[in-house]
Amino acid sequence: MTYDAVSAYTVLFGDGEAPARVTVHGSAEEAWDTLDLLVRGRSRRWRARAGTVDEGRVTELAERWRRADPGRRYWQVSPHRLRVTVPAIADQRTLRPA
Repeated sequence: MTYDAVSAYTVLFGDGEAPARVTVHGSAEEAWDTLDLLVRGRSRRWRARAGTVDEGRVTELAERWRRADPGRRYWQVSPHRLRVTVPAIADQRTLRPA
């Protein structure tokens, strides 16, 4: 077996009223986009979205949302490097000519 590493990003989002929402994404852009959608979905003031997601702007909106009830509201975007096994599909010694 050989090993490789892949990047993954998790988004944790909760408000104390329902179970926390946890999502897993293959890129940072996807993770920040998801957080942006979650925060905007909880606010009537921030429904409109820009074309591209800006990590700083999303962080600012998420913090504003959290500060309204800091004892119950929380969010987090975390990067991860996951070690995965990659099975050897074919060994050079066992290949047969076509």
